Amino acid sequence: MSIPSSFVRPTTRPDEIHRLLTDVERYNPSNTVLLEDYLARQCANPDSTSNHDLMANLALLKLYQFNPEMLDHDVIRRILAKALISAIPADFNLCLYLLTDEVCKDASIAKLLALRESLERAQFVKFWRDMYDPEDEEEESVVDGIAGFDNGLRKLILAEITATYQKIPLASVQDMVNLDEEAVLRLAKENGWAVDGPVISLPAKSEVKASVISENVKFEQLTKMLSAANDI
Repeated sequence: MSIPSSFVRPTTRPDEIHRLLTDVERYNPSNTVLLEDYLARQCANPDSTSNHDLMANLALLKLYQFNPEMLDHDVIRRILAKALISAIPADFNLCLYLLTDEVCKDASIAKLLALRESLERAQFVKFWRDMYDPEDEEEESVVDGIAGFDNGLRKLILAEITATYQKIPLASVQDMVNLDEEAVLRLAKENGWAVDGPVISLPAKSEVKASVISENVKFEQLTKMLSAANDI
């Protein structure tokens, strides 16, 4: 058994940040700016496989919790936007647990919560429509400044499509990933999907067989898991 991957050190985490996160200094308010700068670097990295450091972002939210006078709603917006496209669904909720009801009333943060609900319900067409609503009173999108957000989101949606469908209309995929036909045909080719006119056929799912799994968890492994949980 291993520590949940959200708590494993990303390869892009600088040594300076890693030392901060594994030391009592993580609770020093003077490190807030350092963690905010690190978040900015995460947001500028379009690679969704390496641009999200949940532990660092939780530490920043914790500092805001202890020092509410330092709280920055735009920073929280970006943390939530990053968590929204994480491959691990629990990341968003872990961030949410550190926010007060008052903070969640902020317009951009409330919108991200609504978008999260659409994702959880697999209402992908509604998600895109609401996220880029031209009638939204906000001057900027709630995901502005998050490099690679759309592509990161599409990866999540494509994984959901692959897990759910064997056949699906090409037009439906276009709507779900918010792309034109040519772009969807490229995605189909990249993912090994067969296209027959207006219909896409996906590879058959492997048969799932019931099994009983027994694991022996060593005390050292249990200690690491509990330590990771305490870092939230």
